[in-house]
Amino acid sequence: MSIRHKAFKSTLEKGYASEWNDDHHVDFTDELVFYDVFVYNALAPCWSVAQCAVDGTAAIILVSGHNFAVMTSGTTASSIASMRLGTTDTTSPGDLPSFHVAVQLATVALAEFGFFVAATVPFTANQEGAYFRVSAGVLYAVTSTGAAETATSLGAPDEYAVYWVDINSSDVRFYQDTRSSPLATHTTNLPSSNLTIKLSTKVSGGVSQILRCDGAGLTRLRKA
Repeated sequence: MSIRHKAFKSTLEKGYASEWNDDHHVDFTDELVFYDVFVYNALAPCWSVAQCAVDGTAAIILVSGHNFAVMTSGTTASSIASMRLGTTDTTSPGDLPSFHVAVQLATVALAEFGFFVAATVPFTANQEGAYFRVSAGVLYAVTSTGAAETATSLGAPDEYAVYWVDINSSDVRFYQDTRSSPLATHTTNLPSSNLTIKLSTKVSGGVSQILRCDGAGLTRLRKA
């Protein structure tokens, strides 16, 4: 990981409370970690909102006294609210990246969050990536090559949940609220292009779709 204890121990070697409670070092030996808990009042410079369309918005907003990054589609046809990490792709399947996000689904008609090709317009059919999709009140785990997809129905989504998408060397695993076992494991239609993390909503039936996020992170391997 990117933060580690100062003390290094071998298996069965004694450890002490003073070492456990000591300060930590930044460490880039194995993994690189980015995370955002949206305590500031602007998404820039880390997040791009360039793919918001029509009257959709993405912004950090206090909701009942709690800061969220909020994706709010408008009510006009084709309205999209979206935010993505960076202005172009930030990782690749070869990095074995993991996406970690805490989400409140205020509506459940049309949303998606996970790994996507940065330039692809949200909600394009067969978007290349590995992500969660919410459609008509159902949560799906999705992997896609850009030409074909594998989608696993996971039932009705919870209003509040923590999600992970792990891209591994031969599969993609999807988790919710616990890492003890995946909700779905996909071995087909895995993405191969460069990717970034993205969260989006789109108007459905003239009704604004709202996704709130108060934590999002990306873990990837250091290039050895």
